[in-house]
Amino acid sequence: MAEFHFLNKTQPPQVTSLNLPPNHSCTLVAKRKIEVIPNDLPILQPDALLVKVISTDKLFIHGYIPWFIILSLYLHNYLAGGVGGRPVKYPIVMGHESSGEVIAVGDLVKSHKIGDRVAIEPGLPCRRCINCKEGRVNICLDMRYCGAPGSVGSISRFFALPADMAPHIPDHVSWDEAGCIQPLAVGVQIGKRVALEPHKTVAIFGCGPIGLISAAVAHAYSAKKIIAFDNNPVRVEFAKNYKSPLTGKPIIDHAFLIKDLPTESLKNNELNNGLGEDPSRSKVGLGDGEIDDFHHEDESIGDRKWEQAQKIAAGFIEQAGLTNEEGVDRVIEATGAEDCMLLGIAIAKQGGNYLAVGLGHIQTNTFPTLAVTNKEINVMGITRYTASCFPSAIDMLDRGVVDLRQLITKSFPITQSMDAFEAVAAGGDMKVIIKNQEGFDN
Repeated sequence: MAEFHFLNKTQPPQVTSLNLPPNHSCTLVAKRKIEVIPNDLPILQPDALLVKVISTDKLFIHGYIPWFIILSLYLHNYLAGGVGGRPVKYPIVMGHESSGEVIAVGDLVKSHKIGDRVAIEPGLPCRRCINCKEGRVNICLDMRYCGAPGSVGSISRFFALPADMAPHIPDHVSWDEAGCIQPLAVGVQIGKRVALEPHKTVAIFGCGPIGLISAAVAHAYSAKKIIAFDNNPVRVEFAKNYKSPLTGKPIIDHAFLIKDLPTESLKNNELNNGLGEDPSRSKVGLGDGEIDDFHHEDESIGDRKWEQAQKIAAGFIEQAGLTNEEGVDRVIEATGAEDCMLLGIAIAKQGGNYLAVGLGHIQTNTFPTLAVTNKEINVMGITRYTASCFPSAIDMLDRGVVDLRQLITKSFPITQSMDAFEAVAAGGDMKVIIKNQEGFDN
């Protein structure tokens, strides 16, 4: 984290007097190898809190299986030794989705007291760069993020952070739910970024936690209709049964099982079926922006997949009862898979918004830029969350308009952290919780 956040090098007496046990931490020491070993106890700064971490969510973002599995940053580090071309330098303490109890307070802190229940905001911006000054702290030029290379993660027994990065948790919100506030904050940012509004239709690609949380946020925003897609039948079935805490009915109106896009040319099929070339089409007199679909000598695999995506998306639009609307208003692509990108643009109505959320091993993909232009689609990306998202996420849990408990399927003591990561990697669970204080004698 930025140097000016860590000015004191000596532990204050309010920490040393606690005689705390060793700060055992979930430490990645090699690819797919975790050891739970003591780590240095963080030094409490005057503006900070020392937190006894109670629970940490191991979020699993399930991708489109035939190409790759999309994971949270830390599971990606665990399985692949890095993400997005950034290799991990071992060892590294993992984790970033945590909650806990305040056990020591810095001398300058007035907002918290010992015993407070807090969430841990994992992203500490520098607060000084041009992006921070413009309010875009999620793309801070000197961001320090829990568990990312150069920073310490929160899957440990104790963690220190600035007091303003530790929002209070309502008493009725369980520790397990509190450990999931960070992904809900991401869901709130997704809603803001894609401009969720009442009575808008939404398509979500990926029925993992981020996809389902996005659906829950859209439902809380009074979306008119929500449809979702995944190639994993278990997750599609889970999505169909994800209930609203407001109505008791499923949040998602239609959950579709999808497959790889075919790569055969539909045009060739038409010619082979005796349809021949459309005589009304000519290279002469094409309007500005029009495409001569029938006179391409060369057709890429991407072009053929795009043709198939349009045809398949039209079928989904009809099944979802959106034919008159000619598509959906908002698309949230939470897999990072090329086929889902193509389907996402195909299913978006003219003038709609498309948000790229999912990440993967592949850094470049085929994307239908011509369709984006012709349909005037607003294409956006997203990184983490902005400053107001944690308060909004906590408020949603407090008011009961979003239910995260249904997504939590398994928990492990911190001493079995490697088992927890392997359970997530196996893909059979939606959300796995690590209990940071369990597995020890003291």
